[in-house]
Amino acid sequence: MKTLTFFRKVFLFCSLGLFLTNIEAQTIITIDNNANSTTTYTTIQDAHDNAADNDIIYVQPSGTSYGNLNITKPLTIVGRSHSEPGKISTIGAVSVRSSNVEFKGLFISSITWSLTGAPSPPPYTGFRLYECEVSSTFNLGTFNVPTDDSEIRGCILRAGLFVDDNASNVLVSNNIILSTLSTEQTLTLVVANNVFRGTSSITINNNDVANGTLILFNNMFILNSGSNRFVNLNNGPFNLSNNLTYNYGFGNLDYVANASGSFTETGSLNNTDPLFTNVDNTVSQSFAGTSSSYDSAIRPEDDLTLQAGSPALTGGGGGSEMGLFNNGFNYSKLGVPRGLPTLDVISYDGAVPKNGNINVTVTAKAN
Repeated sequence: MKTLTFFRKVFLFCSLGLFLTNIEAQTIITIDNNANSTTTYTTIQDAHDNAADNDIIYVQPSGTSYGNLNITKPLTIVGRSHSEPGKISTIGAVSVRSSNVEFKGLFISSITWSLTGAPSPPPYTGFRLYECEVSSTFNLGTFNVPTDDSEIRGCILRAGLFVDDNASNVLVSNNIILSTLSTEQTLTLVVANNVFRGTSSITINNNDVANGTLILFNNMFILNSGSNRFVNLNNGPFNLSNNLTYNYGFGNLDYVANASGSFTETGSLNNTDPLFTNVDNTVSQSFAGTSSSYDSAIRPEDDLTLQAGSPALTGGGGGSEMGLFNNGFNYSKLGVPRGLPTLDVISYDGAVPKNGNINVTVTAKAN
């Protein structure tokens, strides 16, 4: 008799194989630290160190982190999701030291850049972060490391985002950003179609006073408080274009500039309910709730698509949609990577005789 505990892992990996059937030059490396795993590598660093340039590392769901990562070669690292219960792929602190690095569908502790031990000099180009959740520090281009051509899309940034003055051509779009965004460069930074969620306030820092204006376009600013609150615009000038503010509590949410700051504002929907499809301001862990530690997995019924009557459907620039789903963007609340089919085993024979048949039932969906 043989127990078939490995089938859950095998079939979750099959979805990646379906997507990559036409990629022949790249090797797919699977890591799995679950009990009874037969994979060669059980940590993300070991898999990285044994991978070739442009390989793909698939990180199986697990209740245990796969550890920290110093990434020094171009790789694509794909997980199952960042928040789907029982299907979360977690890695620790990431230090980036390479161009052409891509992460999808992962729960990541922190992301920074470093020159230490880098096999090739910066600038590092082509950084991509899609459908990931970053739980603490996320510094783009820190430690005097020039970076160019970076995209952060479809993510949850729990500790906000810091964009260094060494980071050029940065797109920050279709994300949930908790409380804070700070930047030291504005000339090639795009911040559009994000939803900022705060508690007592939301803070945007533009420290690039000498070079230019920080443009905030088609974003939403949301919190839940029992009194009037503010989106704090600190330091350099700001251009606010077609943004929405709303306090789910009993006060307003307005913009305020500090003594050295200033802003212009057009097309705003201030203190306007975005009419999300399903949120609950009486539940602290709902997106519309009061908790400072928002977790998308705690209230799965939260749905940030917009109802038919929402003013935000046409409140963006040129009559476009504000927020996460602008221009049909397929935002995944639980961090299942866009463009990858997923397969889940819902039942299978617990044991079969030697050479017997295995009965397996699976469900599949496209993302």
